Amino acid sequence: MYSAGDLRQRLGSTIIVYGTHLEAGANRYAAEQWQKQFLDQFESAVPIHKDFEVTEKDLADHDVLFIGRPETNSVLAAWAKPLMLDYDGAVFQLAGKDHSSENDALVLAATNPLNKKRMVLIAAGNSPLGTVLLTRGPGFGAAQYQVYDSGRPGASGFLTK
Repeated sequence: MYSAGDLRQRLGSTIIVYGTHLEAGANRYAAEQWQKQFLDQFESAVPIHKDFEVTEKDLADHDVLFIGRPETNSVLAAWAKPLMLDYDGAVFQLAGKDHSSENDALVLAATNPLNKKRMVLIAAGNSPLGTVLLTRGPGFGAAQYQVYDSGRPGASGFLTK
């Protein structure tokens, strides 16, 4: 099992895959923001790929940061079942609770279904703004998942294991 923060030690083997089906502009912007943050903070240039251009070999050989929910990211949509990701449209469910607000966003760490030695990190908002605001949050924490509510005044989100 991985925590979201584990990605920091794996940036040398990480690729970013953003969704292009819907909200491509917001997903691309979020991917570029994370790429810049990783370069600034860790001096690691993480390549960015569109969901339709990444190969199965790329996915198996790398740790993967997915940007955008399954509805917007075709690779993540194909992996939703093996990742046990319960995301229906713009609503995700964790620990028996629905997160349906447009302000809600999810960061979830999991094992790469194509290579158990690699991890997957999902960063997805229920709206384009929710996805982009994740890039301005406190970063990836030491829990397996984090749920953010950008609609709470002064709150950057809350952390759940």
